[in-house]
Parts: sequence; structure tokens; C-alpha cells
Amino acid sequence: MLQKTYAESSEKILKKAYAVIIRNGLILLVRRQGMPVWDLPGGELFPNENEREGMQRLIKELLSFDSKVEDLIGIYTKEYHDEITYVYKVQETISQSKMESQDYVAFNFFDIHNLPLNVFPDRHRQIKDYKTGRYPVRLRFKQNRILIRIENFIKQRKKEK
Repeated sequence: MLQKTYAESSEKILKKAYAVIIRNGLILLVRRQGMPVWDLPGGELFPNENEREGMQRLIKELLSFDSKVEDLIGIYTKEYHDEITYVYKVQETISQSKMESQDYVAFNFFDIHNLPLNVFPDRHRQIKDYKTGRYPVRLRFKQNRILIRIENFIKQRKKEK
């Protein structure tokens, strides 16, 4: 069995960006189709896209309003995953902008100190980092090794089919 070099075997690193948007002390959370959890607005960036420009593009595409990317809250990676997540503080260009979305089934502003119970787990930490005011943060999320083995097993099965 031939082993590939790191450069040959490594897949492209997936870049994602999410926004913390505050309006009147409330934080914007969104829900995607088929997902019962609240999340920060954002998503995948293009491979060679600048993170700040990508964040502005995502807000414009997903929520239909112009924004200004202010501060980097943190850069987050996950153990055993080739992805980097950037979280930014984002300000609406025009206050109280009207929001429309084809991608989200729901979006709502919540009290930042009293979030709903069903918030995406990684976002809890990212919102907490925003609330501390001590950013930017660089954090690597730990992952359960058994879950990683199960995910890898499922991926291998899908490739075999």
C-alpha cells in the first residue's frame, strides 16, 4: 500500500465565516432549512476569498442588507477537521435594515444574555468570546475520538458505493 505525501493527501482547507450582529443589545440568530438549531448568520467562503470581504458577501447574499465588518472575534479550528471558522463583529450599514432571506427559514434577535437552548454548540463559545470583549481569540475545539471514527467510517462507506 503506497502512502501519499502530506501535500498529495491533504484536502483543501474549508474556510467559513460567521457574523455577530447586534441590534439594540440583541443578537441575530438564524435557522437553516431542516435544522432545529439556531446559528449565527454566515457560511462557507470561496477558496481564495478574503475573509472580511467574504463575510460582507455572505451577509448581502443571505440576509439582503449591506454591512461593515468591524472586529475579528476569533479564529476557530476543530481537532481532526480541515476547516477554519472566522467569527466577526458585523455592523449594519443602515440601522434597522430590512432583512429577507431565501436561505434561512427563520431569523430573529435574541437577548444576548438569555439565548435559546437550541443554539449550535460551537456558537455558544463564540458568542461567549464576544461577550467577554477580549478578542481576537484563537481556539481549537476538541472532538470526541469515537465520533471522529464513526464519521470517517461513514465517509469511507459513501465512497465505496
